[in-house]
Amino acid sequence: MLIDPSPDLHYHPERLNKKIEHIFITHAHFDHIGGLPELQIFKHIKLYGHPKSLEVAKYLQKLFVGESRWHWEYLPLEFNRWYDFGFKVYHFRVAHQPIEAEGGFILQIESTKIVITGDTGPEVLKDERTLEEMRGVDLLIADMTHRHSISGVHLGVDDAVRLAQQVNAKKTVFAHISHTNYAHELKEMVRPYMVARDFMHVHV
Repeated sequence: MLIDPSPDLHYHPERLNKKIEHIFITHAHFDHIGGLPELQIFKHIKLYGHPKSLEVAKYLQKLFVGESRWHWEYLPLEFNRWYDFGFKVYHFRVAHQPIEAEGGFILQIESTKIVITGDTGPEVLKDERTLEEMRGVDLLIADMTHRHSISGVHLGVDDAVRLAQQVNAKKTVFAHISHTNYAHELKEMVRPYMVARDFMHVHV
């Protein structure tokens, strides 16, 4: 499974040497979908996300990959409901302007539950329904773009930590760190939680 094919995607399949079968797209900003043409090495994949995100994915496939030799399936997901594809998926809405169809995912694979927030504003901390679905998650991968939250756009350090605490995550990795965030001291500031780095492996 792959969440958000980023523009540097070609480094990752090379390094991991794994077959990718399922792609989850949180939203259609370039840094989350721009690597989709790199997936042309896989003839059959399934892509999941909001219908508006999948429209962009289909366009990128048509523009850069073609349609005749590739069997890519697009599975649109509504917000705030569970789906069963042999693994379970819950697609929840988050605030990330100007995107209207931004969402995160809860993946339930056998007994393991993983949450990926995607880019999200602090409004997620008031979404009781989503927080309840997240509770007790084995791995939380959460947005922590800036030092301070920006309403409707991104989580800052304090709110990202608050999210991990509210859902009682067993392991947490903060991702999507921008150059506007704290530098070397960030790791220490958020302990016992982790800050994402390239090619990080987390066991759950």
